[in-house]
Amino acid sequence: MRKFWESLAFWRRWDDRERAVAVKIIGLLVAAIAVFVLIGTVSYLFHWKEDMSLLSDPAMMDAGVKAGNAAGKLGYSTGHLLVCRLFGLGSFALLVILAAVSARLIAGRWHYSLLKTTLVALFGAFVASVVLACIGGFAGAQNAFGGGLGGEFGAQIIAWSNNLFGVIVTPILAVILLLAYLFFTSRRFTDWVYNLGKAPKAEKKPKKQKKADKAADLKAEPEAVQEPEEEPAPMEEAAPADEAEASPSKPASPIKPDGGDGEASASGAPEKSASGDIDIEIVKDDTLEAEVKELKPIDNRMDPPEGLPWYKFPSIELLGEHAAGKREVSSIELTKNNNKIRQALQTYRIDVEDVKAIIGPTVTLYKVTPAPGVKISEIKKLQEDIALSLKARGVRVVTLADSVGIEVANEQQSIVPLRNLLNNDSFRNSKYELPVAIGYTITQEVKVFDLADAPHLLIAGATKQGKSVGLNVIVASLLYSKHPSELKFVFIDPKMVEFSAYNGLLHHYLAVLPTAGDEKEEKAKAIVKTPADADKALASLCIEMDERYKLLSEAGVNKLTLYNEKFKARKLNPEKGHRYLPYLVTVVDEYADLTMTIGGSPEARKCAKNITNSIIRLAQKGRAAGIHVILATQRPSVDVISGIIKSNFPMRIAFRVASRVDSMTILDAPGAEKLIGKGDMLWSAGIDTERIQCGYVSGEEIDSITEFIEDQQGYKKSYNTPYYLP
Repeated sequence: MRKFWESLAFWRRWDDRERAVAVKIIGLLVAAIAVFVLIGTVSYLFHWKEDMSLLSDPAMMDAGVKAGNAAGKLGYSTGHLLVCRLFGLGSFALLVILAAVSARLIAGRWHYSLLKTTLVALFGAFVASVVLACIGGFAGAQNAFGGGLGGEFGAQIIAWSNNLFGVIVTPILAVILLLAYLFFTSRRFTDWVYNLGKAPKAEKKPKKQKKADKAADLKAEPEAVQEPEEEPAPMEEAAPADEAEASPSKPASPIKPDGGDGEASASGAPEKSASGDIDIEIVKDDTLEAEVKELKPIDNRMDPPEGLPWYKFPSIELLGEHAAGKREVSSIELTKNNNKIRQALQTYRIDVEDVKAIIGPTVTLYKVTPAPGVKISEIKKLQEDIALSLKARGVRVVTLADSVGIEVANEQQSIVPLRNLLNNDSFRNSKYELPVAIGYTITQEVKVFDLADAPHLLIAGATKQGKSVGLNVIVASLLYSKHPSELKFVFIDPKMVEFSAYNGLLHHYLAVLPTAGDEKEEKAKAIVKTPADADKALASLCIEMDERYKLLSEAGVNKLTLYNEKFKARKLNPEKGHRYLPYLVTVVDEYADLTMTIGGSPEARKCAKNITNSIIRLAQKGRAAGIHVILATQRPSVDVISGIIKSNFPMRIAFRVASRVDSMTILDAPGAEKLIGKGDMLWSAGIDTERIQCGYVSGEEIDSITEFIEDQQGYKKSYNTPYYLP
């Protein structure tokens, strides 16, 4: 529908205000037509016999004979066409199309496609016509309204079916056609059929009763989790007798979610282990099960300058819940791992006072409090032995503030949907300039960071470990939080397929080099795909950065936010070259492929050197100018990620890598080689590393987001970076 409007010459000449007024006027006209057709069609049902002579005798149509139809002779003709000649009573489904068109135009949503609504209404009119014609045949109402209940169209279909299949099979086919239509267009009908014949669902228990039942189940399980050869006493028997008498109703290991800040907390008495010396406090959070809230744009949004005032942010309903990816960690698994950790430490005569388990989506953190006199280094040396004893992947030993943490991968890994991350208050209420919700921490907190404060991000990981999904999560977070006037992307994709979904955002979110070609050529080059084009794009960004620094200097400010505030306050004169400056986020995938020079020509080596130099320049000076770089590679070797690049990328993300050397290269610390993949990652902001389960967004969800944005009116011209001549 948008392409139809933009194909009109006068439409392209109008500004946004003139377009909005014109669209509303057209919407009111369509609504008036819809009301007229409705009145004429309904009135036809009551006056069709007395008005039939108007069509049978043209002279009466031209004469001054008054029609009985409330909409006059034209209304009668319209009703006769729809009800008698076409679909009978099913013609009322066609009015849905006019109603949908008028509603969209009046609401200013002219750019949305009506194809689905039109097809559903047309097919509905067809199905209703056939079914009503079949019913009319059995009821003897073949001549009702002049053409039968289903109109002449439905009567012809039924006559053809009777001749081909017989009068017995035809009604069956009509019922099948009706059921198929309801199945494909009505979710409620599908659910009703699915639940047909099933026993009614039991009443839901109150939340407190659920927790009590769960706690009771956990209390009864520990007897079954002990290993047969050890034959330890049940956990309840390990507690002192006076303690058991004092609190007989306490659950063994209750799991109580905290009230919304995402931090896990324990309730009830700690659970005693089989040895009688270690307390296990099971800590868990249920933020993954939180109710979905309506996602709203972040509060720090400004009024978009000059254009797109009716832009609508993508709905959170475009993102899936991925409920099938949620996994629970049983108390059996927790107690078994606790016993094995305890046994491994006791083998080396290391005593511990307490063990607490914090359950995350991917790994469980066992916080081990060593006995007085035990050195932390002694436990860290046993990392491989503990991993061997647990027979688990992803085992890491980390130093915590008050204990030693042993991270153990869960038997079943949970998916963290992007929908849950964006629906969390820590993202919704964020005051960051460029907020990114990257995933869940071990304590089930949503990890949100500010890319503007980063100021650049280095990402590394082996193939199929979650790097591409992580990039999409970052981009989607920004699309859900920033207006097109505030943010532009430059995508560099040597693999040519990773960022193709964002090609349609050319007139909304993309920054491209100016081209002398038409819009089709410009769209084809919107995503940079070759090293030569990457060299030009990055060099153009360097020129843009230098120009922005000149503007900042003239404005007497030292960062982008202060400059834009002055511009919005009309303290900077556009006639002197001042303009609103959006953030520029450059996303570079497979950086190693861009700089590969082995066996290349002198031109290729020069191009690779230019790319590296441009990346370094942008990393060194881009922050104040609002230019930020996200650099990703699956080969984090020292010849790709040099020291000067690392020094300008303090924020880093490491997915699973092949070796300890690669982990040291990307993080300056080991551990990334111990990750289990599928989005399991280490995040570092220059001090400590933090283990996070990266969010998940599918390719279909990204397509839905980009299509939603693309269907809206964009800027007439794309955002161009300065022209670059090598």
